Amino acid sequence: MIKQPAYDTLYGGNPPHGISQQPLIINVCLSGNLANRKINPHVPGSIQEITDNAAAVIEAGASILHVHAYDAADEPTWRPEIFGRIFENIRADHPDAVLVATTSGRIHTEIEKRSAVLELDGKAKPDMASLTLTSLNFPKQASVNDPETVQELCLRMRYRNILPELEAFDLGMLNYAFYLQRKGLLPQRCYINLLLGSLGTVPGRVLDLANLVREIPEGWTWAAAGIGRYQLPINTAAITMGGNVRVGLEDNPFYNFSEREPARNETLVKRIVRISRELGRTIATPQETREQLQLGNRNNWEATQAKIRKMKPEDMDGVMAILSKWNMAPVQASPDIPAPERDRIDIDNTFVAELQGQLVGVSSYILLDKTHAETASLAVEPDFLGCGIGSQLQETRLAELRNRGIHHVRTESDRPDVIHWYVHKFGYTITGTNPKKHSFGDPNRDHWTVLEFDLNSR
Repeated sequence: MIKQPAYDTLYGGNPPHGISQQPLIINVCLSGNLANRKINPHVPGSIQEITDNAAAVIEAGASILHVHAYDAADEPTWRPEIFGRIFENIRADHPDAVLVATTSGRIHTEIEKRSAVLELDGKAKPDMASLTLTSLNFPKQASVNDPETVQELCLRMRYRNILPELEAFDLGMLNYAFYLQRKGLLPQRCYINLLLGSLGTVPGRVLDLANLVREIPEGWTWAAAGIGRYQLPINTAAITMGGNVRVGLEDNPFYNFSEREPARNETLVKRIVRISRELGRTIATPQETREQLQLGNRNNWEATQAKIRKMKPEDMDGVMAILSKWNMAPVQASPDIPAPERDRIDIDNTFVAELQGQLVGVSSYILLDKTHAETASLAVEPDFLGCGIGSQLQETRLAELRNRGIHHVRTESDRPDVIHWYVHKFGYTITGTNPKKHSFGDPNRDHWTVLEFDLNSR
């Protein structure tokens, strides 16, 4: 998982390496906010302009294209059909180019709009999608990225096997990326842009870049971007530090910032290529970039996922700890509780979820007869909610029940969100209610909602 940062020490007193010989990945942010057109007429906006500009920067040396799309009125759009046409056009002549779709929250904050582009397929499907790790303020606008939205975007990218293009504007965002990876919401080998120099974020100084880079885990690929006047110095520093480069008119509309000389994306790329070669680094081809980032490799995601397995006797303490956090731990019969809701965990019929050596979830079932069963004791560590672990546990126990010849299952729940989950995700039907025998589960509710499900229906 997260290993020792790769830029931290001199490794046993050996002299530090010179400039990296790793081919330089050039990521071009083609357009972004079209308001820049007022000061630079070369910012591409239409489908054809973006397609033509993409071809020009690829031929100049770029391998990754960070793409925004626009409607007929030149307004930013989330509509997947426009992204799809752009991606298909680019791939017609440059099939290996790495294409990134924005999921920015600056204009559209709704998760369904931001994630719509992730549903594209075939030659229209993005290889990567941007993921700004937390909310931040730009000089005149906020980029809203609440934790629930960020984590849901991670889940949808994971499901679609799309690599996140992480965007970090300060050290706190980088720290949040590590948190997401610990929860299984990011792959093992990540790509991250470090963006410096925007008002309200980390300043565009080389020392600030170094402070970010020293925290990058081994196996991650990083690129640096400078906003406005900081683009060229930060790009150059990244080349010398062994990183990669994000460059383009979204971040800086000028070739010479002090003279306000309008740039073209392809001329910005050519300058980076020249500097890189003079410093001894070659330029990564699109195919080399694909290999470096392990694009399409499902194992990159699987390496950080919780593993579902049968419970072992030595798991009992961990299982009880998880259930106790939800007031669901079994109890023995007593004068105060003559008929417990649950009085044991049957190890043979219980699964656990394990992530990085830690138990993070549990699910069980009770056989009622040869064809009927009750699913019970489904719980996930609170810190790992929203990671899909509950769904993994549920799918695993349902699969085993089918294999055992069970046709019908029932369960009881007292939490509205969980009831909704059973009904809308798995197709359960609400069939009634039962009074609780004692305080168990949600202490504020005195009854269970009964749900039933026909295993032959799925």
